Amino acid sequence: MSANERRFRKRYDAAPLKLEIRKLNLFGRAGKRHQAIARDFSLGGVSIISPIKMKPGKNLLISLTSDDHSLQSVPATVIRAEQQDGDFIYAVKFSMGKIPEAATRGAYTVLQRLEINLREASNPA
Repeated sequence: MSANERRFRKRYDAAPLKLEIRKLNLFGRAGKRHQAIARDFSLGGVSIISPIKMKPGKNLLISLTSDDHSLQSVPATVIRAEQQDGDFIYAVKFSMGKIPEAATRGAYTVLQRLEINLREASNPA
């Protein structure tokens, strides 16, 4: 890991995941669904590519789907944004503290399973 590295968890290629984002408005209501591309994934968050412009601090709901697992409406926050070739690349952190404890445990379990699947896909036997 380099001195400038901000990541604390290992990341995995997230290309196999289907990802959908919904921006939350000031009152916490979810807006329109937008497809995005997942670049890499860890238990703490995901890097995404989207044509939708958002600023750091923007709250979202993220839905992740793989061949084996699906997780809907995970609260997340944009922590970094940069424009590249007409799209935007975002570092998004899952915000599990915004949902009840039981839901957090369930979501974390599915995130762990997604991570295991992505790890296995990146290191075929």
